[in-house]
Amino acid sequence: MKVRASFLSPLFVLILYILALASGLLQDKLISGGNDPCLSVIIISMLVYIIPAIIFCRLKGVGYSAKLNIKLFSPGKLGCVIMSSLVLICGTVLIRSAQIYLGGTKEPVFSMFGEYLNAAQGAEFLPKAMAFAVVPAICEEFVFRAILLTEYNEGGFGAVTASVISSLLSAMMFFDPEKLPVFFFCGIICCLVTYVTGSSLTAFIVHMLFGFYGIFAEKYVTRAIINPSNRVISLFTFSLLFLVLAFIMLSEFEHILRKNGKSGVPTPSYRLKKADDGETPDVAATEEEEEGTKKVIGDRTKMNIEAFFSPTFLLCILFFAAAVFGFS
Repeated sequence: MKVRASFLSPLFVLILYILALASGLLQDKLISGGNDPCLSVIIISMLVYIIPAIIFCRLKGVGYSAKLNIKLFSPGKLGCVIMSSLVLICGTVLIRSAQIYLGGTKEPVFSMFGEYLNAAQGAEFLPKAMAFAVVPAICEEFVFRAILLTEYNEGGFGAVTASVISSLLSAMMFFDPEKLPVFFFCGIICCLVTYVTGSSLTAFIVHMLFGFYGIFAEKYVTRAIINPSNRVISLFTFSLLFLVLAFIMLSEFEHILRKNGKSGVPTPSYRLKKADDGETPDVAATEEEEEGTKKVIGDRTKMNIEAFFSPTFLLCILFFAAAVFGFS
């Protein structure tokens, strides 16, 4: 019996949530025991993400890994990746600005790595920074963009539903309501890049660059936006940058999709029904197409309800709420 993606995928993530909470205790023991924090991050990431993901792929059968879109992309798509990373960074600054101005914490999003990096000296700093930026990017994108997007796409749920659920599930992985909007936005950008480029490796690069920003620059940006004298100019600057970069990013997306369309490469697009110029459409055929369109819309609505009200997806939300408000 085939298990629906709307049930199986959140169940898989729920297991990761349980492992993530349990790994917090293990990480404290590893670091307090004198182990290298860099090595601890790698071990925890393997236990929480990679090993369960490999087991999941093995259970899905032979040939499943070929569906995950883990493939190289052409150099022409690099501009799209860079623009997406910059949009993600500027969007994150705006989200954090709104949170801080509304009374939220002034701690940077990546403050959890700060104490370990501040203690690093000289040649130790770069390897630790690489571990904290690269390892989480590999693990999270492998699970949430490669596996989860594939599962929901194969299940016929569509790009929007797959992107929203994948992004929300990945954002809840941190069990922090203030970081939820930031990592949800990060997930949406990574999903967009994955769909447009056709490669989940691009999402990994975007996530990695975002991690480098968090490690090297976020604390300075946070200081600027919490300073009352810089508040207006910072908000104006990053809002303008966000709009300009978003326009360039969407232009890059359009360029890639148009090029794919001309070369016959399948693209994530909606099928639009329109009559040919100068032709009178057949009434019977038009009515039949309208009935078909209504059926597709009805089926899509049912599938969206199935995805968002799946028992395992709701369990993930309840587990997140319990971990944030109940366990602590």
